[in-house]
Amino acid sequence: MLLRKFLRRYPAFLYSPFRRYWFASLASIAGANLLILGQGWLVFELTGSPFQLGVLGAAAAVPGIVVNLIGGVIADRFDKRKIILFSCLCNTVFLSILTVLDASNVVKVWHVYTIAAMTSLVTGIDWPVRASIYPLLVKRPAYLSAVALNSFIWQSSRATIPAIGGALLFFGGTASVFAVGALGFFTMFLVVLTIPLKESQESKTSPIQELVEGLTFIYNHGLFKWLLGLTFLAMFFVQSYVQLLPYIVELLDQNEAVYGLLLAAGGIGAIVGTLVVGAMKSSSVSGKTLLVCALISAIGTFLMSLAVSWNLLIWTFAFAFTSAILASIFQISGVTIMQLAVPHRLRGRVMGFHTVCYNLIPLGGLFLGFLAEVLGIVAAIGIGCLIFGAAVLGVGLGSSTIRNIGQRPIREIQLPSPS
Repeated sequence: MLLRKFLRRYPAFLYSPFRRYWFASLASIAGANLLILGQGWLVFELTGSPFQLGVLGAAAAVPGIVVNLIGGVIADRFDKRKIILFSCLCNTVFLSILTVLDASNVVKVWHVYTIAAMTSLVTGIDWPVRASIYPLLVKRPAYLSAVALNSFIWQSSRATIPAIGGALLFFGGTASVFAVGALGFFTMFLVVLTIPLKESQESKTSPIQELVEGLTFIYNHGLFKWLLGLTFLAMFFVQSYVQLLPYIVELLDQNEAVYGLLLAAGGIGAIVGTLVVGAMKSSSVSGKTLLVCALISAIGTFLMSLAVSWNLLIWTFAFAFTSAILASIFQISGVTIMQLAVPHRLRGRVMGFHTVCYNLIPLGGLFLGFLAEVLGIVAAIGIGCLIFGAAVLGVGLGSSTIRNIGQRPIREIQLPSPS
């Protein structure tokens, strides 16, 4: 009975290729979260500087942002399965190198920055593929559940992996975190070998033409322009506070375990938001709800910074949890709307451009890290939340396209046939 009800709400799980891909993704995304957790703690151990945490964020973001655009073109032109296999193998090697350097006590800050940049380059190609792979795994009626289930992996990993990672840090140090992360990527490599995926058709146009076509489409369609813009601003100015968590833990006079639990609090909140969206029908996604959730999530994040400054640990957890619920509803609703509306032949480029937002979290850490070192944590997070809140109000008041989402079914935008 429960299984039947679950499959009705999440029909993507009826497809065997999606199930295998989903479980494989659990392993690799756990590896990615362990890498983020371990790198942040190691850099703060080596430097003690919130600004250096921001520099780490830039190293982990800029290469991926540069590659993300062409990554979308690659996703539309080449065999997605081979790209995922390549990226998983590369990340396995990178984390293994960092494990050896750390375990040998010869690791330097520049080693961590270099590995962060190399993994960012690889994921800049990998993420657009993952964002556009659903049509190869499920049919259109299952897109919403596929997006929600994929997001559930990220959010559940954010909830469970940091807690596990905190224990690994406490008992085995950062080297053990990197070693388990490498195992996660290698596990996905082995599983994807067993999943047959239809290769992309060879394109007759140049990569530059395809890139321009994707960007032009986004610019000409307010639905994508404003949703992507708000998502980018949310990641850069609000969600990037996670890059400063080692510093926040120090302000709270806590240890590695609390670092992991704070990351987990945000992850658990995001799981709740993911489950709420996943249980909704696409026709019930409302633009006004999306905007309200975005605005309140920023307010909650600012209140969390106040709790940190007043050394209120329980309230810090509570606001991190609550704001994550609302941020998750905003983000997943937005990406689901775009998945339903994007033309299939532009899916890799458009959704690949969306994956830039994940690199904006660590890059925003550079901005917040600088402000935190100069002005303090409350001012840093407050300025970021104020900028994002103003953008949400501006879009809400100025774009009827976003406000009116949900008033009619979301349909795929039709393009003229390519000449």
